[in-house]
Amino acid sequence: MRSLLSNEWMKWRRTIKPYVALGVYTAIILIVYAVLASGDGTPEAASFFEFSTMGAIAFLSIFTIVFTAEMVGNELKFDTLKHLLMSPYSRDRILLSKLVMAVLVMLLQFVFILVVAFGFSLTLDGSVTWEVVRPILISVSGPIFIIFLTLMFSVVFKSVGVVIGFTVLANFASSIIGGLLVAWKPELAKWIVFLHTDLSIYDVNPEFMKAMDATMGFSIFYVALHIIAFYLITAFMFRSKTFAE
Repeated sequence: MRSLLSNEWMKWRRTIKPYVALGVYTAIILIVYAVLASGDGTPEAASFFEFSTMGAIAFLSIFTIVFTAEMVGNELKFDTLKHLLMSPYSRDRILLSKLVMAVLVMLLQFVFILVVAFGFSLTLDGSVTWEVVRPILISVSGPIFIIFLTLMFSVVFKSVGVVIGFTVLANFASSIIGGLLVAWKPELAKWIVFLHTDLSIYDVNPEFMKAMDATMGFSIFYVALHIIAFYLITAFMFRSKTFAE
């Protein structure tokens, strides 16, 4: 497993994408800092930390979709997956290494965002309290869900563009439809999993979840159930598919 993870890490590190991603996160944080600092007085550290991390994490979700989609898609594009499948490692272990690396890469970027934003917040008035940090920390549930969904699509479809498109469409379309259903049929909206993936909503907008009679325990269970289902489907297809051109 260690050699598989090292191989995945090398393939990610040797591209320009990680540096572009870190640059985008830093730029967003700097923009928020500049905008808040341009007003009257010194901005609050808590407000800056909240706005800057939320903006950067939105792009983190996009980069997570792209990176995860390319993990299998680029293997097919450059015809390297066949060689990987002929290695001594089982298909289950190969798939698991890709999943673990996708999660690790996402978490490293997530920590980078928090550290940079917190560093800038130290120059502002006030302090970043646990009440501010908590919703940001639990919002990581969204990118984790996206990884499992994207990886499943990447095994189904050969094209990276199609995988990215399906993931983005499923995410945003379901969220929009679910948002409309909350006002009309909240009992139906409750079963749209995309409304539960970002657990920070229980801190940011608890009334939205109360309208569906949903609790954090239910959301965690429901999302975990989908994640397990996604992985089982992905593992079954990855184990049985020929990946022939």
